[in-house]
Amino acid sequence: MPFSTHSSIQPTAIDTPEKPRALPTTGFETIDIDQPVEEEELPGYKADRFYPVTLGEVFQSRYQIITKLGFGTSSTNWLARDLISHQYVALKLYVHTSLVHRELVVYDHITRRMAETSHRGRGNIRWLFDSFEVSGPQGLHVVSVFEAAQMSLRDMRSFFFQRDGFFEEFVQGAIIELLKAVDFLHTYGEVVHTDIHPGNMLLGVDDNEILKAFEEGEFSSPVSRKQISQTRSIYRSRIIRPKVGPMLLSDFGEARIGPGPHGGDIMPLQYRAPETLRRVGWSYPVDIWSVGLTAWDLLESRRLFTARDEDGDLYDAAHLAQIIAALGPPPPEFLAKIPERRADFWDEHGNWLGLAPIPHHRTMEALETRLEDKTGFLRFVRKTLTWMPEERATAKELLQDPWLTGKSASD
Repeated sequence: MPFSTHSSIQPTAIDTPEKPRALPTTGFETIDIDQPVEEEELPGYKADRFYPVTLGEVFQSRYQIITKLGFGTSSTNWLARDLISHQYVALKLYVHTSLVHRELVVYDHITRRMAETSHRGRGNIRWLFDSFEVSGPQGLHVVSVFEAAQMSLRDMRSFFFQRDGFFEEFVQGAIIELLKAVDFLHTYGEVVHTDIHPGNMLLGVDDNEILKAFEEGEFSSPVSRKQISQTRSIYRSRIIRPKVGPMLLSDFGEARIGPGPHGGDIMPLQYRAPETLRRVGWSYPVDIWSVGLTAWDLLESRRLFTARDEDGDLYDAAHLAQIIAALGPPPPEFLAKIPERRADFWDEHGNWLGLAPIPHHRTMEALETRLEDKTGFLRFVRKTLTWMPEERATAKELLQDPWLTGKSASD
């Protein structure tokens, strides 16, 4: 599937607002009360943290909930009809215990930077249209109104490409669009995303009518649900085979403004860059590390780094051992920057202490199994995965990489 050039569909006021549609209250499968559904399967799930959304509910006298799109540890996501603009939007309802909403601050910053430049990557950032608060049974919930999208590349792979990854041409197109977004964020936005992975790469829509299938599906075949009480139901998300659209980078909830160096734990465990594992300051290069692993995970059937040992135990030593297997041992410059943690994993001469065995069979060459000619792809990945952050290529440089441009390395 090729990616289209994006022109954001901005909601604009219409003279005559729509009337809300009455969604079906029968004709759906009822899920057994003892069967966990979607967000209920999350570790530490507590129902009263989540707002009890009801299909057909209208927020702000404007946004009518049509169907569920997905969920996360701190929010649920819904397709809504904007009754004023006659367009579809996506509503993200946060748990009431979310006290810090960094995403809104970052979006305010990004939106101002978008207005100052025509950089091509601004079209690969998912737009935030509106935000407000709604009162739930246990407290106030922040609601963000986003540009509507179809599904993430992670979900797209899970539902339609389960055994293998995407075709190389698709991955190349996705990474080009991702790098445009990252180049805008780093060069003009002065933002470190920190959470780049296929789950935050959304397939957008060129024509808002593409989403009409979601709404019509809710009338012809309502999604299954579990009724917890008279006021709370857990719905299954609606899945529809995606169509061509732009690639949008989303979820800025853990982003940081400015080059830093920043501190703190960031990134999904398997995506953590060496500088985050060593707990020192980090900056834009953590996003480049994520771009490389994203390309790998979109293409390959097995992760490059699992952060687990052969017994399945998750810990930093196992993660570092896998990085050593793929990249070779860290240079002395890397170890010199982590004197307080160096003794945990290496001796005074820089030798690995063996807290986890190095899985020498987990080289890039051994784990890459999809391509007949893997040279260009592995060369690209090696530009993104380096021990030293300053040695990673920038997003702008990677956009000129032969694996993406189709030119030979000697051109």
